[in-house]
Amino acid sequence: MPQSIKRSLLIFIALLVMTLLWRYLIDAGYISNASVLKLAKGAQQFEYSLWGLLIICLLYTVLLAVMFPLTLLVVTTGMLFQTEWAIFCALLGSLMSSAASYVLGHCVGRESIEKHGGAVVRRAESFIQNNSFKSMVIINLLPIAPFTMTNMLAGAFKLDFRRYMVGSSIGLLPGLVVVIAFGGQLGRLLVSDQNISWSAFFVAILLIALFFGFLLWLTKRLGR
Repeated sequence: MPQSIKRSLLIFIALLVMTLLWRYLIDAGYISNASVLKLAKGAQQFEYSLWGLLIICLLYTVLLAVMFPLTLLVVTTGMLFQTEWAIFCALLGSLMSSAASYVLGHCVGRESIEKHGGAVVRRAESFIQNNSFKSMVIINLLPIAPFTMTNMLAGAFKLDFRRYMVGSSIGLLPGLVVVIAFGGQLGRLLVSDQNISWSAFFVAILLIALFFGFLLWLTKRLGR
């Protein structure tokens, strides 16, 4: 299994374990279910609002610029908001970050990025050098290298910006949908009135299995 996929899998498992621990604290009385719901409702007041969308996009752009994991941002978005709004916000925020990283990479230049990027950048270069629409779909679909770094590299290679953004959109969307669905199940697990929402738990496990099964299949196919 590629190292980048292993890291992503560990993030998903850690999130699931942390959610179960948080649920235990609620059921044991250390944290009240009402307080969790209050926090969730505080965030949900920004749902379906222009200001909320702008704040989320700004957060994505700033946090991804400092190499904060995209997976954690998307899971959190899925936990807080309704699925369709979460997908829209996550996609728009990710694309705004992609555009900003592209411009930054264009300004910084290829040599500087290669110098500090190491092996992960060299791995991404093999896709980006083709300067094709398909390359951008693949590099956003698979966790080949850190999200921001690959976008900066695309800018450094001076890829056609329109092709870059459309390819990024198509490559990002399948993963965002699955990760947001996973985050939604974690949210249900946290605020369920039952001691444990086993249906949410098993759906979360199934989503992890399907997502990483697909990534492994696609990685092997591309390798051939």
